[in-house]
Amino acid sequence: FVPPGTFGSYLMAKQVRDSGNAADVSFGDAGTLPWLVRKQGDGSTRITTRTVRLPAGIFPACNSDHAFAAIEQVFPETERRRDTLDAALLNYGPIIHPPLILMNAGPLAHFDAWDIHNEGTQETIRNVHDTLDAERIAIRKALGYAEPHFPLADHYRRDPDGDTMYSVTSHDELVDSSDWREDIDLFTHRYMIEDIALGLAFLVSLGDWAGVPCPVASGLLAIGGAAVGRDYRATGRTWENIGLASGSMEDIRTLLDNGLDG
Repeated sequence: FVPPGTFGSYLMAKQVRDSGNAADVSFGDAGTLPWLVRKQGDGSTRITTRTVRLPAGIFPACNSDHAFAAIEQVFPETERRRDTLDAALLNYGPIIHPPLILMNAGPLAHFDAWDIHNEGTQETIRNVHDTLDAERIAIRKALGYAEPHFPLADHYRRDPDGDTMYSVTSHDELVDSSDWREDIDLFTHRYMIEDIALGLAFLVSLGDWAGVPCPVASGLLAIGGAAVGRDYRATGRTWENIGLASGSMEDIRTLLDNGLDG
């Protein structure tokens, strides 16, 4: 169970199968982390908040009942989604973090510590968030995935009636903790390596495959790569690089439902 996995559940299953292991194992993706946490020192971490809803999907989907029976014992807030791609396209990380780190790149490099979630979250950046999130939701709709899409705006509005994975007080708790006032090196930080090189590359390439324009996601992916001297559209976790771009919608649906054995 990889929360969030950026479709890592499929890649893990394929790696197991390619190694010669034919065991019937289930792998799951989730839309976010079950908790927000920062290291406090050697052997010590602090959990600032936990999910109240944890949407997740299983690969293959035919094993969902079996897998969720185990997962829900540990994470009772889990919500069952259609399949692992459904869950992967709920991942908050590639929507929240790329605008925050790229549009705060100057302050992050200049100051010893900078809180992208406090002074780094301004109206112009939130506007980019929402446009980027609309592209994610458009891909979900094109692939036939149902609501809730967990729009990021509900989280930032602290909307008690919205679809959010964390409580309405979670953002304020995160800022008040000061644990996210940190030194972020764009060359090595997981917000670049995970959320741009993996997450945005995945989103952009899936949009291309599904015929959904993603100009903001594509632009952020290109800028992120340029900032660190990489071409993430060529080297990232793209639909092409994981070997699925040649499949039809029907092929992918069969794969997601039935697994590598079809």
